[in-house]
Amino acid sequence: MEKRFLLTFLVPCLNEVETIEKAVKSAHQAGRKWLPEKFEILVTDNGSTDGSQRKVSKQGIARLIKVSVRGYGAALHWGILKAKGEFVLYADADLSYDFGETKKFLKYLAKNYDLVLGSRIKGKIDKGAMPLLNRYLGTPVLTTLIRLMYRIKTTDCNSGMRMVRKDFYKSLKMRNSGMEWASELLLKTALHQGKYAEVPINFHQDWRKRPPHLLRWVDGWRHLKAIVLLKPNSLAIPLLFFAILTGIFVKTSFGISFFFALLTGALFLSILAIKILHDAIEGTQSRVLRFIQKFPIVPLAIFITILGFIQLFLIADQHLGTKLFISSTVIIFDMWVFLIETIKTHLVNRLPDILE
Repeated sequence: MEKRFLLTFLVPCLNEVETIEKAVKSAHQAGRKWLPEKFEILVTDNGSTDGSQRKVSKQGIARLIKVSVRGYGAALHWGILKAKGEFVLYADADLSYDFGETKKFLKYLAKNYDLVLGSRIKGKIDKGAMPLLNRYLGTPVLTTLIRLMYRIKTTDCNSGMRMVRKDFYKSLKMRNSGMEWASELLLKTALHQGKYAEVPINFHQDWRKRPPHLLRWVDGWRHLKAIVLLKPNSLAIPLLFFAILTGIFVKTSFGISFFFALLTGALFLSILAIKILHDAIEGTQSRVLRFIQKFPIVPLAIFITILGFIQLFLIADQHLGTKLFISSTVIIFDMWVFLIETIKTHLVNRLPDILE
């Protein structure tokens, strides 16, 4: 029978030959001190080519798993699912997080918390450990957005040291394989009303000599995209309200008003498409998805297209703006219908992978 543990220390690894041994040793010392005989150490390697795997194997105190799917999220996802512990405490291999702070997390084990986040903001950040843009712009903006949209009292959405309960994690149906996985874990904890807590931790300077894997603007965009896609409803009312009010109160030409009307319609359809896509991916049957499945949108698209072409022929050529507005409206709606039908075919009404 496979041995089970209370806690798994998880270290994701991608070309961390300079620091991986120290990270594993730090986890081992913490486990021996606080959880003797009740812990394991797991390293999930994401395709290292610098000898990291060899160093872990030679050290002999961590279980090594090779993850074929690239990405920070993929490495942690595989690790959590393969962990033998009821809880998984993970931290990066660059030694910017210290497993010596494990004790701060342990009091939440008995209380069966679902996610405990180590907050760098509540703790101490060493000089030069975090880039200024990340510390004073990226992390605060994304964290504030999450607090407002998801009603979860987080202070550090990008923290790389967290403890998660394995059974709870398996219920989240995680999707992202990249850096945005960190935001998805936090957001789905809020959506599933998981027991959440934070502990202050210290954030240290990266010990590696090479540049970090983090791509500031690309990863920031991916985090923002995850925040929006997981709860598209929250953006619908404010964005539509803004577009409509702008079109009404901005004193400008009739053509610009047409433009704002078109923008409002396109915005509404986009938000609706995001909502349908989210429900289809998650396998949930919301009222919106059920309505779209029953509503004859293809015949409606055909009718609107025919009506639009008739109007283009009937309207005089001097009303070019009106013609452009009608043709743009028809094109946008037809593209939206094509997108929705694609979602229905490939995600909602798709063939099953396994026949029962």
